[in-house]
Formats: sequence, structure tokens, C-alpha cells
Amino acid sequence: MGGGNGQKSKMARERNAEKNKGAKGTCIHPSLQSPRPDSPSLPVLPCSPSRLIPSISSPYLLAGSQLEANKKAMNIQCKICMQTFICTTSEAKCKEHAEARHPKNDLYQCFPHLKN
Repeated sequence: MGGGNGQKSKMARERNAEKNKGAKGTCIHPSLQSPRPDSPSLPVLPCSPSRLIPSISSPYLLAGSQLEANKKAMNIQCKICMQTFICTTSEAKCKEHAEARHPKNDLYQCFPHLKN
């Protein structure tokens, strides 16, 4: 019996950790990069964190991340408990929230924007 995907993932993480061990906190300055790929080793300089390539493990720094846009789109708010909902929330979901969380209050007290 062999190892499964968990073992493969573990080995890949270890291999990548070894590869990236020296990369943190250093980068090659663009002016020192050689146009020829066969050039001798380039000097490695300390660099500010803003110049580093973000790690893939952080979902907040990924290039195609929607997290910031989703936070800005949370513009429907229950006026009683102040819970926010994304702008694409349907009237049915608002009604479901009002019935479950605020049974003594009217739907329009929770979400006055639905009166229109």
C-alpha cells in the first residue's frame, strides 16, 4: 500500500519550503539583472517587503483575489442587528433573515430599502 495524496502534498510542501528558504527578504535589483540567461550568478541584495513577490499561501495578496471587492459590496445592512449582506442578496434572503432573527419586527424595519 502506498501513500496517498496527503503524503504527496506533504512532500511537495517540504520541497517548496527548501526551494524558498533563502528567498524571503531578498530580491535581485532590476538594474543588476543580466539580459543573458547564461550569465554568472547575480548579487542578492536585501530588499524591502514591498518589493518581494507575495507568497501564494496568503489569500489576501493573490493577484485575482475578490476579497477586497466583496468587502466593498457588503452594502445591504439590517437596521436592527447591523449585519451586512452582499449587494446581490435577494429579497427572499432578507425576508428569511428577518423572520429568523427578528420575528417580532417587520421586514421593512430590518431592511427599509425594500419598501420601494
